[in-house]
Amino acid sequence: MALVGTEGQWLQVNKSLSHFLGYSQDELRTMTFQQLTWPEDLNNDLEQLNMLVRGDINSYSMEKRYYTRNGDVVWALLAVSLVRHKDNKPLYFIAQIEDINDLKQSEQENQRLMERITQANDALFQEKERLHITLDSIGEAVVCIDVAMNITFMNPIAEKMSGWRQEDALGAPLLTVLRITSGNKGPLLEDIYRADRSRSDMEQEIVLHCHNGGSYDIHYSITPLSTLDGDKIGSVLVIQDVTESRKMLRQLSYSATHDALTHLANRASFEKQLQQRLQTIQESPQHHALVFIDLDRFKAVNDSAGHAAGDALLRELASLMLSMLRSGDLLARLGGDEFGLLLPDCNSDSARFIVTRLINAVNEYHFMWEGRLHRIGASAGITMINEHNCQLTEVVSQADIACYAAKNSGRGRLTVYEPQHALTSSKGMMPLEEQWHMIKNNHLLMLARNVAPPRTPEATSFWLVSLRLWTSEGEVMEERAFRAGLADSALHHALDRRVFHEFFHHAATAVASKGLSVALPLSAAGLYSATLIDELLEQLEHSPLPPRLLHLIIPADVIVKQAQTAAATLRKLRQRGCQVILSHAGRDLQLFNLLTPHIADYLLLDSDLIANVHESLMDEMLTSIIQGHAQHLDIKTLAGPVQNPQVLDTLSRIGVDLIYGDTIAEAQPLDLLLNTSYFAIH
Repeated sequence: MALVGTEGQWLQVNKSLSHFLGYSQDELRTMTFQQLTWPEDLNNDLEQLNMLVRGDINSYSMEKRYYTRNGDVVWALLAVSLVRHKDNKPLYFIAQIEDINDLKQSEQENQRLMERITQANDALFQEKERLHITLDSIGEAVVCIDVAMNITFMNPIAEKMSGWRQEDALGAPLLTVLRITSGNKGPLLEDIYRADRSRSDMEQEIVLHCHNGGSYDIHYSITPLSTLDGDKIGSVLVIQDVTESRKMLRQLSYSATHDALTHLANRASFEKQLQQRLQTIQESPQHHALVFIDLDRFKAVNDSAGHAAGDALLRELASLMLSMLRSGDLLARLGGDEFGLLLPDCNSDSARFIVTRLINAVNEYHFMWEGRLHRIGASAGITMINEHNCQLTEVVSQADIACYAAKNSGRGRLTVYEPQHALTSSKGMMPLEEQWHMIKNNHLLMLARNVAPPRTPEATSFWLVSLRLWTSEGEVMEERAFRAGLADSALHHALDRRVFHEFFHHAATAVASKGLSVALPLSAAGLYSATLIDELLEQLEHSPLPPRLLHLIIPADVIVKQAQTAAATLRKLRQRGCQVILSHAGRDLQLFNLLTPHIADYLLLDSDLIANVHESLMDEMLTSIIQGHAQHLDIKTLAGPVQNPQVLDTLSRIGVDLIYGDTIAEAQPLDLLLNTSYFAIH
């Protein structure tokens, strides 16, 4: 008896084998069985070993000859089986080696050899019975067929899924018993071998229809069966029931493209379909209308009646607007009380007619909540899309400007974009001069939030900085809302430069002395500017701040929109020692088709995705998928703002690495943080 490694080395040998070959046990452990095998027997032995490793056979036995220490050649009966790890990786062989040297000398010994072969056959029969028991107990359907594709075996799961009993199915053609279609109502598969070779696991929806009614989404694989001589004797089909996983996949796909509250298309889906329309215009002339709709007085309803009332109102208005549109029109909720509407193959007059009816219906809508009547309205802006006006950023800006003009002219109205609107309006509903003045001259506040692991919130990893800006009238604006109104990339560049100037001149020295890590925002436009990036790195080089303490927060969609340019700049920043945080990673999983290792250090999940992760199964699953992708790419995940313990617990259970929000600590001005006696712990 011996244990043999997968490369042929003797791992353990008993005394009988040692005595048989004339070597000590220690000597044998320094050798391989190949060294001691008679050359004429070696190839046959190795071939069967390879079949055993591949899983073509479960064991084998053979007569073979060995060299002894004295150089003699002796006969042995070898029986070999393979021990595998739980992940099916081969570990070692078990070899039973019996001395049959004397048996070869006489007829009597030949008879004894035959008896042993009979015993081996009995063992093979017992192994076959154990195999049937195993097949009957596994959770997948197993069907065996002969070369004529007639059924020779079915396990109980196969009986259940097909609706056929094994005794009725034996000898019947496979495709008579298994009605497999491409899709639930698609054509029957006539060549299951070709279909198995031409699809990936979940790429094509394959459905098995039960004889008793009902159906299963399945994935199947086919393994040919052959004799030791290579003659084909049939095949084995293993069929997996993937009904639940496909259902979940469809729900995830729906969640990634639809607004959870209204079930309309979401912003990402709307922008994607708009982009597709714009591309087709360049191929063949078409006319479409893009409409932006803002609800009037919605905030008053939300504030006075509560968020539940606001949510109910949004659902009702979504249904109302949908009922008034054509079958090919696309209505989407872009966020908050903003809606987008795409009217394909629609001229200006038709667009005016459709949107006017819609606006009037909203203006006249009576919303009752807890016995109280609430009135609301809507303003809409239209821009026409044709072969002369088909750039995404331009048409979006035009529709937004027209919507602002409608609200500014008295609300509850419709405005069609005209070039002169751009002279008095802007995408952010703020004069260009005011935007420049706010960036260059007005007060800029940097608020810092500590980022920490969810299970040890007291252990700060770094500080996340967000911006507050002041208008000339003294109103405070969040950075995200202000940037959304900047139509010119030069404005984004100017704000980025202001942020870095303020930080390096007033905070970098204190940050470095306290050993803090700080994350600053950098716009997509700033990332695309080679000049701005060089200026940033030059300031960093001349500051006392070690580059490893500077984190940069950059929108994740830079990877989707300009993958090559963004990836090169991100690598440049990381090579100089900066940490990169890609923000607003959410329902658009296209990002992970483009994201590669060594581009980013952190992935900041979209706040909309994690806000209800504790009570939305779809959001929890999508967050888990993103977490898995990030972990595979060696990127840490970050989520926030986390405002309640339930969200914190869910994110912790999923495995999100870091969080920020009120459950950790409230935000505080960066200069106040730097004036405390806090020292970072890394």
